[in-house]
Amino acid sequence: MEAELITAVATTLTGAMTTSAWQAVRNRVAAYFGRDREEVVTAELEIAREEFEQYGDRTSLTEWLRSAVEENPAFAEELRALVSEHGGTTVKIHQGAENVITGGTFHGKVIQAQNIGIIKG
Repeated sequence: MEAELITAVATTLTGAMTTSAWQAVRNRVAAYFGRDREEVVTAELEIAREEFEQYGDRTSLTEWLRSAVEENPAFAEELRALVSEHGGTTVKIHQGAENVITGGTFHGKVIQAQNIGIIKG
């Protein structure tokens, strides 16, 4: 269950990173940790954003989220609330594959496939 939550939160955060909602979402997550850690958490989230924007990699973000939830299990409830407010539509595909689309109105295509092949006729 925690892995699903971490994936949903990472998707929500990375979706917000490229929108005007990022600063509010980042500040909300950082505020949960209190004034003594708020600046550090904000900096960590900015590093994760930069890595995601530069490399398309959200590994450090998911590791940070996993560590934060392990350190403070109550943080999971805050993250669930964040996903329900800012998260998107979840589309379940067979065998546990999952797409989470965030950011409001969606204009485009989402393609998820396990195997792609070329059939010559």
